[in-house]
Amino acid sequence: MPEEMNIRNKLYQEFVLDIIEATDWAQGADAPLVVELDTTEACNLACPGCISADLIEYKRRFSDERLMRLAEEFVQVGVKAVILIGGGEPLAHPEAGDFMEYLGKHDIHIGITTNGSFIDKHLDFISRYSSWTRVSIDAATDDMFNKLRPSKSGKSEFGKIIDNMRQLGHLKKGKLGFSYLIRTEADGFGLGSNIHEIYEAAVLARDIGCDYFEVKPGYSFAGGVDHELVKHDPARMQEAREEIERLSELETVGFSISKAINLKYSLNGVTEMQSKDYTSCPVTELRTLICPSGVYVCPYWRGKERFCVGDLQVTGFAEMWNSKRRKQVQEFLDPSKHCGFHCLRHESNLEIMDLDRRIKAGEQIDHIHEYDRFI
Repeated sequence: MPEEMNIRNKLYQEFVLDIIEATDWAQGADAPLVVELDTTEACNLACPGCISADLIEYKRRFSDERLMRLAEEFVQVGVKAVILIGGGEPLAHPEAGDFMEYLGKHDIHIGITTNGSFIDKHLDFISRYSSWTRVSIDAATDDMFNKLRPSKSGKSEFGKIIDNMRQLGHLKKGKLGFSYLIRTEADGFGLGSNIHEIYEAAVLARDIGCDYFEVKPGYSFAGGVDHELVKHDPARMQEAREEIERLSELETVGFSISKAINLKYSLNGVTEMQSKDYTSCPVTELRTLICPSGVYVCPYWRGKERFCVGDLQVTGFAEMWNSKRRKQVQEFLDPSKHCGFHCLRHESNLEIMDLDRRIKAGEQIDHIHEYDRFI
């Protein structure tokens, strides 16, 4: 059977346990381990229901010089991994390749989430320096892709993206993934359902050289902040279960199937808000989101001023991280009040708090012999 992702286990790596032990959670971490970075808030696609639609219209991006200076600042403060994400389309930034090269040469690991249409522009850099590249496609055919991910130019990008992935599949040192977001009539926009193409898309992923195929649930962004799981028709979810169960026959030593953390809730119709009984978020001390429009506690609050901890267009990273403003936002953030949505890091928060308690009690924690910086 396809396996659900488990990011809690990464917390048991020796270097992460050391950081948990060394961190004064009341004062905050010295620097984040992982930075999620929007190089630009521009995108060449016009996907219905885009999470960042209100940001993309402004097309802000870091200047070439500022982006490269950010790379230097990440090295200086001890960031361990950077994920190029969006926001907009991160590989649309003309300096994305040089940025990756600088990070790679300074031992900062790189992950990429992309729509895939600019992979060819930075193919050499991606193949050499990206630990993983995950391409969001959600379709197996040109027709379905153009319903879910139409381009602003009106020209289909499907063939180009698949060809880009095939090229990367031949050259890559890291992993290449094919991301499939379940969409049905419940999403609105008159798009219909893409469930019937799940299996066909997984076959396509395998055949073009992907290392894994990931199935993900859809979220509602009505109002821009709720992040509720979409409540699909139960019959559609049964159809999805049957498609997903078939995927196990495609797995090989070099190709795996992955289920996103919250997929089980969506399939089972459990879309109610996720309750939390803790009042601070340790994960936001270990990860942060940087955008041209500001720095936010996490991607769920991208573009929301109340959760903006600084602006790297006008300040340096270290200054921002240690600022009064960031501390005030961290103290204001209360997951029990603000984060009722199905947060991907909920179980990580619980694990960090439990590990901190056990370490303070003098308990010996066995670490795992892995090294994955993308906690």
